[in-house]
Amino acid sequence: MSGARFWARWSYRDLRGRWPLILAIGLLLAGGVGLAAGLASMRDWRIASNDESFSRLNVHDLRVEAEQGSYAPTGSLARAAARIPDADSIVAASERLIAPTQIDASAASGGTVITPGQVIGVETGPSRTVAGVTVTGPPVDSIAVADGHGLRPVSGRPAGILDPQYAEENGIGVPARITIAGGKEIDVAGLGNSPETFIVIGPGGSFSSEADFGTVFLPLAEAQRAAGLPGRVNDLAIELAPGADADRVAAELRARIARDVPGFGMEVTDTADIDGRRILYDDAENDQQLFDVFAFLILAGAAFGAFNLISRTIESQRREIGIGMALGVEPGRLAIRPLLMGLQIAVAGVLLGVLVGLAVNDWLRGLLTDQLPLPFVDTDLRWGRFATRSAIGFAIPLLAAAWPVWRGLRIRPIEAIEAGFRSARGGGLAPLLARVPIPGRSLAQMPARNVLRAPRRTLLTVLASAAVISVAVSMSGMLDSFRATVDANTAEQERVAPDRLSVTLAGFVPADAPPLRRLAASPPAAATDSRLTLPATLRSEDGEIDVVVDTIPSRHPVWTPRASSGALPTGPREILIAESAADDLGLEAGDDVTLVHPVRTGPDRFLTRETEVVVSGTHPDPFRFPAYMSSAAARTFGLGGRVNAVDVVPPPAVGADAVKEALVT
Repeated sequence: MSGARFWARWSYRDLRGRWPLILAIGLLLAGGVGLAAGLASMRDWRIASNDESFSRLNVHDLRVEAEQGSYAPTGSLARAAARIPDADSIVAASERLIAPTQIDASAASGGTVITPGQVIGVETGPSRTVAGVTVTGPPVDSIAVADGHGLRPVSGRPAGILDPQYAEENGIGVPARITIAGGKEIDVAGLGNSPETFIVIGPGGSFSSEADFGTVFLPLAEAQRAAGLPGRVNDLAIELAPGADADRVAAELRARIARDVPGFGMEVTDTADIDGRRILYDDAENDQQLFDVFAFLILAGAAFGAFNLISRTIESQRREIGIGMALGVEPGRLAIRPLLMGLQIAVAGVLLGVLVGLAVNDWLRGLLTDQLPLPFVDTDLRWGRFATRSAIGFAIPLLAAAWPVWRGLRIRPIEAIEAGFRSARGGGLAPLLARVPIPGRSLAQMPARNVLRAPRRTLLTVLASAAVISVAVSMSGMLDSFRATVDANTAEQERVAPDRLSVTLAGFVPADAPPLRRLAASPPAAATDSRLTLPATLRSEDGEIDVVVDTIPSRHPVWTPRASSGALPTGPREILIAESAADDLGLEAGDDVTLVHPVRTGPDRFLTRETEVVVSGTHPDPFRFPAYMSSAAARTFGLGGRVNAVDVVPPPAVGADAVKEALVT
């Protein structure tokens, strides 16, 4: 019988006798390899899903975004874009109207659902199917329909598409009917989102929960009528040809629009400036660091456990190795049999790891589909990631088998034959206990002696257990940290008047406007105050941070921030910022900082300006974006005597839902 055939038959005989052990260790390795490969693929899956979703919906390359309150005649922005020198670089351009609104979806959800939101008026076009998903709306920043159909009118009323995340959180199905600001009824014909609404961004750029801020897509003309802005637009989305010089086209757009639409305050941004896109890609990169740690710990736990079990199994064969050496068998031939067992475990671990990897892949696919707000999700098995982890899983059993074999072949045959409890003479670190007084008799000291007798085995067991415990502790610590941050923000915001409601107005209105006076005198309002809330950017030598600036009412405010250092702002050019924002920007109370903000120059005209302001102090809110200025700062924004937000405190006997209903009516 040839050597290879002989060893194959002997290996098969050992496999039949030890298959439960080999299968158990193989499953242990397979679990570590499969989970590690799946977690290591999360970044690839998420980035691929992001790329596919943005690409298939033709996300804009450039966007002409109006300053808050600025509008232009319909068609003027598109005509200006068509007149730039590099107009041939523009593949498609689509005008839009984006306007704040109030959504009353109580009838559709079966409960009181009255929230702020936005109406996006878009150019309509024929629907098409892309990878099984219905895509409708404009040629740039198209809408992926998750349920229902596109923007076809229903029963003579305008049909809209509602954000699916908002609908899911509030229990709204299609078809449904909602009411937006001004009492306009909209038939919801479908649920869908576009590249800029994958992540919910609330008023002023602040982050909102999916249940508290909704987006309604309407045909452009219907959106203009609903917003009370007939013939007006405030946004232009542009798709460029491959290889086009985006910076040059952007500069030409700024110059041409300034010439053709004088006084129109706007900013030209690109794809990288989409807040939701930045969040999706940054989260994919940042979360992968955590997943890599978990993958390493899981694979390490499986590796240490398997190494320990295999080593102990091989060490139990040292008597046979000793007998073979005493009979004169070559050491190389004696090593083949135990190494073959390691090979069997390695093969079993890899083969079972494929099955575990496919199962983990399917589980994570469902998880990503549920969690990612994307219409297209790519979770194909990343064989490269799996091959890397499989190679580690394949090497572990071979190394675990080689170590005790090498040690067994280096000792004298008589020592190997005597292996067992009768020949134990206090090996390892056990002799140290002779110098350390331990209470109890021999039986009580036996556990400690057993641990120290085999320090390598003890260390492997400790490392395997520590890897599993580390995953649990890390996960719970991460969740606790996130929860603590949210709780700290909630505690700060609810420090005074915890039942207050924040109402965002449709525009900038006089502070003494009749509707505001009626609201202050109405029974559902025990107290009110009005303020300005505007998006802005803080810029210093250390970087820049996007913030939302709220003005503090000068008399009897419902709520005011508190200063953890410095003082509250009093002058028109003083600002209170978050402690975390001050740390990131390298600022402290009394320092100067540049505030980039909108300035009203006309009824529908806003421009961006930079103003040097003084940091009056910091507040303890853990979020970076809240910033506060005095009511005198309204003049800095060109909005003296005007407000766009109201805080309402209901009486003790009146609930929040009653106040919302009163505000709508």
